[in-house]
Amino acid sequence: MSRRSIVVPAAAVVLVGCLSACGFVRPAVVDRADNIAVAGGTCRIEWWLAGLSDEATDEAWSVARAALDDSTVSSTEFDSWVSTLTDLDDTDWSSNTELEGAAHREAVRADVRTALADAGFPDENRVIETYSSMRCVPAP
Repeated sequence: MSRRSIVVPAAAVVLVGCLSACGFVRPAVVDRADNIAVAGGTCRIEWWLAGLSDEATDEAWSVARAALDDSTVSSTEFDSWVSTLTDLDDTDWSSNTELEGAAHREAVRADVRTALADAGFPDENRVIETYSSMRCVPAP
């Protein structure tokens, strides 16, 4: 068997392994879910917390959970994230619905990062990540 014919199956096995492992990151139950009204439709946004290191202490978990539970998105935060996502991000947003959902999602994630940093768990040494997913649908 030539070296080239071994590379393709090996790469496929590695890719399938990586994709399978990614499925384990998201738990069956999310830590928070919001259904929000946005321009032209609604979005369901889900967040879940995951420890990234052994430094994710009980205190860090407590701070992250409280911040995720208590986060609210003010109009100022929302506008700031819309600006950030349109001006500084190279994503081509397919609609304002998706953009506004993403602004809400990122504002909540930022609140968790800020709370952790304020409690002595700075973002540059992130111990807990706030993962998210979003599904937006246009208004009927």
